[in-house]
Amino acid sequence: MLKSLFGKSHGASSDAAHAAHGRERVDLGRIRTLIEFFPIGKKLRYYPEFNKDIVLDTLVVAYCANGHFVYAMESIETDRDGLPTVFRGDEDKVRLPATGLRTFQMLVPDTSDLEMKLDYLRRAQISRNGQFSAGNNISLISNAGVKGVSTVNTEVAKQVVLRDGPYAQMNMVLLTPDLNTLAVTDQRRKPRTRINVPVTALLPAENYTGECTLVDISDAEVRIRLGERGAVPAIHEGDAMIVDIRLGEAERRYSVKGSVVRRSAETCVLGLDGQIREGRLVPFAPLDLLELKAGLLNYGR
Repeated sequence: MLKSLFGKSHGASSDAAHAAHGRERVDLGRIRTLIEFFPIGKKLRYYPEFNKDIVLDTLVVAYCANGHFVYAMESIETDRDGLPTVFRGDEDKVRLPATGLRTFQMLVPDTSDLEMKLDYLRRAQISRNGQFSAGNNISLISNAGVKGVSTVNTEVAKQVVLRDGPYAQMNMVLLTPDLNTLAVTDQRRKPRTRINVPVTALLPAENYTGECTLVDISDAEVRIRLGERGAVPAIHEGDAMIVDIRLGEAERRYSVKGSVVRRSAETCVLGLDGQIREGRLVPFAPLDLLELKAGLLNYGR
């Protein structure tokens, strides 16, 4: 019944489109970037049919991998570099190896009712059949935190009403992203420096301690790759984190406190608040940051 309702695949807009997508594998590097900046559950903005003066709100509620819906970021397994390895679809009933990925789509709510909040002139710019007519372009915009803004153009595959799952009987829209249009604008004022230093991260609110890796640093922020060993609890923007850094010598140990300013599937960016010394939080002096940065850059040398 599902096949007759949605086609041979939940995600295919047509048999021809599905066959065209199936001729080559999806670029997993670009999929990694897409899910990093357009994760499930994150509030986004969009504009229809390239009309940048019509900006509305939405969010991704699921991905659709080879026709199987993935409802949670935790259902995507990745390797140490953050590349997807397995998609667990249909509420974890299906395991799809990423090497077999042929189609990748995004499920968003049908927000057609938002059109009524527009003035007459802007409503007139939208297709007579609505912004979510099959084949229309929907440009998604994601606030990438300290990195600026990321965008991707998508094509409306179809409007759907799912028969089961967490969004059953709700009006949804299936979008096919054009991965060639995926762009991330880095607006950080300070350049990043790549590093690779093992550290211990502590989340006081979650009573969690785990091994992680510092992967880059700027003057006021560090990026941490999480979950080196075991699962990581939910981390949200604004959460406090303590990072214990040992650079090989007893006197070169730093206990750094920061606040999460951006979270992705595998990493988080931490704004540096200061060092913990003798049980007190001490703000960084300029020389302190330079010493820490120099130590991280020379780790293992």
